[in-house]
Amino acid sequence: MTTEDGDADTASKHVLQQLSDTVYACSSLSPLSSRPGNFVYRGVLVHPLSAKDEAPVRTVIIKHCTTSTSEDAPDHMARRVDGPNFEELLLNSIAHFSPLTDPSILIKVPRLHLLDEASNIQVLEDFIDSTGLKSMLLSAEASNLLPSSLEAIGFALGLWLRAFHVWAAAPEQAALRAQMWQSDPMRKTKYLFTYHVFLKVLETHPEVLEDHREILEKIQDTISKEYERPSTEDDEDLGLIHGDFWSGNILLPATPWREPPLSGGPNKLFIIDWEFAQFGHRSNDIGQLIGDLYERKLYGKVETVAPVMEGVIRGYGELSEQMAFRVAIYVGVHLIGWYNRRPQKGPKVVPSHVILEGLTIGRDFIIKGWEKDRKYFENSALASLFRRV
Repeated sequence: MTTEDGDADTASKHVLQQLSDTVYACSSLSPLSSRPGNFVYRGVLVHPLSAKDEAPVRTVIIKHCTTSTSEDAPDHMARRVDGPNFEELLLNSIAHFSPLTDPSILIKVPRLHLLDEASNIQVLEDFIDSTGLKSMLLSAEASNLLPSSLEAIGFALGLWLRAFHVWAAAPEQAALRAQMWQSDPMRKTKYLFTYHVFLKVLETHPEVLEDHREILEKIQDTISKEYERPSTEDDEDLGLIHGDFWSGNILLPATPWREPPLSGGPNKLFIIDWEFAQFGHRSNDIGQLIGDLYERKLYGKVETVAPVMEGVIRGYGELSEQMAFRVAIYVGVHLIGWYNRRPQKGPKVVPSHVILEGLTIGRDFIIKGWEKDRKYFENSALASLFRRV
């Protein structure tokens, strides 16, 4: 048994023991994902719980953060649990957020059932029989599961994201925002995974970096200083954001999406994994989802993502010119950051010329966004982003 296997076994036994005297006692745990010091399970309840107007709750999602000191463990995980439990406050607040007026679509976030701060255990609502939008878009069954117009899903997500940003900026959420304004570790983590790494990636491909290092270093330095400044509400482009808004954190029921008019209830989308929520630049949320979708088209030749991407942009609505360029910069950073996430063996390995093309497009998005070159973007994959400026 490896050290990681031993840690996982110890963690699951600890979770079962800690929940054994609660209504969320589980007969078994199924691992869903894990990384050093952090475990996610689906738990089968010993005693199903009744739910108003719904079927009994038989399973829950359980998240457990250990005190692992592994050098691979993200630093933010240890530090967030020591401070105010922002995620609890956020999930309890957003449970009452229901912005969409389209009766054919319902977008939900998971209910927080239980928080055991002493043991670092969360028990969350399980969206059973659902699958990630990412997996669905890549599936051979995509045409059967998704609507004939994929733009409908993108539009709903863009509309929801805009409404969430507006809701989060309202006076009623002042206490929520105040939790995040000072020294939020999630902002540092977001920076480390995005703007901090893009130059290092390009250094592995000198032909892409050549003649562009100076301006890219200037861009990175400027944004680095922005992340170091204390958060305030003086900048209208800053606010409470999801922080990890990509297709893997968007779930759909594993049943075909239905076109209106509907019977038997609305189509549903679920937004999960709020651990990275932070007070940050709203372009991070918009740019991450657009970048995630475009990444799959660019590197994976997945054509189904294009209408979803267009729908997101249309659904989010009008942007200021400054915000549109900042979103474009983030998309460029995301496309370059893919290099660190790329498959390195097996049938999904991407040819070197495709990688080079993607890194070059990412570089140009960053530079042209910084230079506010609107004409360039009007002839790019992000053209619709600038038609709404």
